[in-house]
Amino acid sequence: MKLISTLALITLLSLPAFSIPFEGSKVLISCQSPYAVEAGKKIAAKGGNVVDVIITVALTEAVTSPYFASLGGGGFAMIKMNKDLKVLDFRETAPGLTHPKFYLDKPKKSSQNGGMAVGVPGIPAGLWELHKKYGKLHWSQLFETPIHLATKGFQVSGEWTKRTQKTKDRFNSAGKKHFLKKGGKLYKPGETLKQKPLARVLKEMRNRNIVSFYNGVVARDIVKSVKDSGGVMTTTDLKNYKVRWLSPLSTKFKGYDIHLMPPPSSGGVVLASALKLTEKIKLHKFKPLSHQELHHIAEILSRSFRGRALLGDPDFHKNPIKFLLSDKYLTKMAKSIDDDETEKLKPLLTKDLPKESNETTHISVLDKDGNAVSMTITLNGSYGSGVVTQRYGIALNNEMDDFTTLPGKPNMYGLIQGEGNYVEAGKRPLSSMSPTLVEKNGKVILAIGSPGGPKIISSVFQGLYRILVSNFELDRALQAPRVHHQFLPHKLFVEKNFKPSPYALKELEDYDHIIEEHTWWSRLYAVKLRSDGILEAAFDSRGEGAVGGL
Repeated sequence: MKLISTLALITLLSLPAFSIPFEGSKVLISCQSPYAVEAGKKIAAKGGNVVDVIITVALTEAVTSPYFASLGGGGFAMIKMNKDLKVLDFRETAPGLTHPKFYLDKPKKSSQNGGMAVGVPGIPAGLWELHKKYGKLHWSQLFETPIHLATKGFQVSGEWTKRTQKTKDRFNSAGKKHFLKKGGKLYKPGETLKQKPLARVLKEMRNRNIVSFYNGVVARDIVKSVKDSGGVMTTTDLKNYKVRWLSPLSTKFKGYDIHLMPPPSSGGVVLASALKLTEKIKLHKFKPLSHQELHHIAEILSRSFRGRALLGDPDFHKNPIKFLLSDKYLTKMAKSIDDDETEKLKPLLTKDLPKESNETTHISVLDKDGNAVSMTITLNGSYGSGVVTQRYGIALNNEMDDFTTLPGKPNMYGLIQGEGNYVEAGKRPLSSMSPTLVEKNGKVILAIGSPGGPKIISSVFQGLYRILVSNFELDRALQAPRVHHQFLPHKLFVEKNFKPSPYALKELEDYDHIIEEHTWWSRLYAVKLRSDGILEAAFDSRGEGAVGGL
């Protein structure tokens, strides 16, 4: 039976661009890793709920995908359990010894590489808090597959090899020890990687929840590794880390209730703005994927991203959400959209938008009763800071670069960020992560999200629009060509491998769009509950992915 399930997943991974979504009747999973899907299915078969399932999926990806899902990262989750709808913020925080001018006298790229780039990790605390509030199975039951894969090993994928190849020169000595062969050679696709030290961390978590990670042997390993790499994190920073329960930013759209991430994610505000603008300009009147529709999508995104630099951690900054989503402001934005020409508007600030890395992953889980979790987790850069803990082999994030690290100077992506995102001790950096749930008549019918920096927002927006308005079948909605505009720079980004038709591109150029092709794009992972009670799941063929369930 296990062989049949594995073969089914391999078949799914080789399907053409448009395919029939995977169907189920109890619970379905969409994520990056086939190993994680198999682990989640086992938990569901034992009677676990969607929270139990997603915890096991995340723990498994921490083993198989350490470049973006390591325990040394952070993230957000949107949860609907019965009638309870909540957001969990387990984003990384700035160490206690940091401050707005912390990086001004530091070596170049200190917020990107090495110990000074590392924020206090939140993933273990987030998973534990999720389980405390909503878990059904005993915590210890969620670790069997992750521990087995770490101990006995798993076959690395082509993506694993490519990402590790790109990062190996940034690794500290521990990174090379834990993720490379002797002599610094790479594991080839299909070869087996064992991580016995990481298995010991997972066993500690299984037996003692997260005590050791934040106030014990694992915490000491993290702090020593960060300090040996030039950082300032302390055991007190880890001991004091707290997750945050928030209320979603919710909006009505075409008869649906859309539940979005509030700050410190910028995703919810930008998405709510974009959805409202589609109704104001009647986007549905344009043929899907026509040059007219893509032009208006670009203009909607440009205006929705316009206020992103005004946002920050709500515990440290007053966010002008009411203004950015006001009818008066959005009506003004809608009227500024020309049907036949792109319009460059003045910024709300004289500064460019924050931008983060693409090294993120997303997991969507939905059951037949409409219980759901949409979770996005990240390390920021590939393998984060390049710092891996000496004893246990945990890859640590470089989330500090998502702050305004050098006031008035560009970050690693050439952009200057808003004042609301200055570095402050205990603060969470601004993010684009946008785990999203859609309800109809009080029941979740869609869980969707994406990795990929600012393209997360534009991808989730277009995924929602294709499913809810264009009425694309689920897989087609995820594979359809997408465009991206983030206000600054004033450019229309298209995909090199999934771009619109040559005719549409020519027409967009005639509308004075400056078109730039990108090879890397964000990837959507979604699960949908149909009106007949059948679940559908699909993943974006732009990268590795897997779906499955019961």
